[in-house]
Amino acid sequence: MVALPLVDIVMSSEHADRSVDLAKRLIESATQEIHQIENYDKALSPRDINAFDRQTAALIRGLYERWAQDVQSLLDRIAEIERRFGRVSSAEALRDLHGRTMAMLSISVDDMEASRRDFAEGRSLTLQEVRRELRLEIK
Repeated sequence: MVALPLVDIVMSSEHADRSVDLAKRLIESATQEIHQIENYDKALSPRDINAFDRQTAALIRGLYERWAQDVQSLLDRIAEIERRFGRVSSAEALRDLHGRTMAMLSISVDDMEASRRDFAEGRSLTLQEVRRELRLEIK
């Protein structure tokens, strides 16, 4: 995120309104960026559920990883802004997007490919089967 040094400079000036305003603008930009990455992901996903394009999956994953790294740096700065100047209204929504992205990134490309292969070969469970199994374990 190229504007992060601006946050550092603005925070050092002790101008709360400028710091919070810049943080909100960067949050808006980061939110738009993740939505764009999600659009790329949807547009480039194979239409055939049995297909798997490993190269494209790895490249899209790289976009998510880079976004998550940049946003973590932004969130670190936002935490400092909030500590010094008060709550930033849209920060929690960005934290949620970041958390969701990190959860998605916890699944490797190899795992995605193996899951696709299992599904194509009929090694999967229906939602009803999962529910039945969960009920059995709870009792």
